[in-house]
Amino acid sequence: MRRLILLIFSLFFFTFASAERPVKDVKNNFRNFGSRTTKIVLSDDGIIDAYIRDAAIKEWKISPYEFCTPQEYEVIKEDTSFFFLLRTDGIFSKEYEPSIEFLSLIKGGPKFKRGLFMSAELISLPFQAKDDDSGEIIPFIPAYLQIIQDYIMTVQKNILASISGNVVLGDLAGINGKTLLFKEEDIAFPAEKDEIKWIFRGRAEVVSQDVIESAISEISQDVAIGLVISPLRAHKGGYYYKLVIDPAEGKLYYFKKNRINEKLPVGFSRNDINKLSAPYKR
Repeated sequence: MRRLILLIFSLFFFTFASAERPVKDVKNNFRNFGSRTTKIVLSDDGIIDAYIRDAAIKEWKISPYEFCTPQEYEVIKEDTSFFFLLRTDGIFSKEYEPSIEFLSLIKGGPKFKRGLFMSAELISLPFQAKDDDSGEIIPFIPAYLQIIQDYIMTVQKNILASISGNVVLGDLAGINGKTLLFKEEDIAFPAEKDEIKWIFRGRAEVVSQDVIESAISEISQDVAIGLVISPLRAHKGGYYYKLVIDPAEGKLYYFKKNRINEKLPVGFSRNDINKLSAPYKR
């Protein structure tokens, strides 16, 4: 399925006010969201779309919603009375082609230029590498839908603060009540045996993907999971993302975007670990 391409033009991904997007329009988009229908764009095949459909039925509460196919979306995509939740391919200004897929919430509207859309975006969360067929993101899909809804509700409470950049993704409050799980390949520095566990005062583990999937399937209430989303092939001009998510509560504790650097490995740096572990040391 050919996906919509979103132009990502800022180092700070969630940019609300620009010459292309007047403040008044931003306010109206968020204020009117709950009274408008959200079209959830899904294909009839593909396991990830099937999981998004199932999660939406269970989790989507913030607005009326209907499912629609990519073909139906092509017909109504410029209708400004609809919002659309869909998988998109994000491209940064210095990239030649998209390398990361996002789960995006946008308002219907016209193209920006050359087939790119950007002015009607409410939020986009990095979802997985483009063309990634591992399915590792599947257990996180319900949490993604909750994070998007929580973000919209937060912005609605204080739209002016959001426009000025005072509403950010990721909040460490309460994280010290969770045990953090990281995959070994997602730690971007050489760590001694049990070093991560010691830094978090015994409340963090470096584990396999199987252990992470088991923790999610068991709906453990005291676990948060580190997630690294990066292109399948590192390249100049690209970025990657680091998130810490509580899959049971659908809470985003940490969100960090970094430029890909050929000299530095992709993953949670020692600086990230120090920030994440600070609440455990109080």
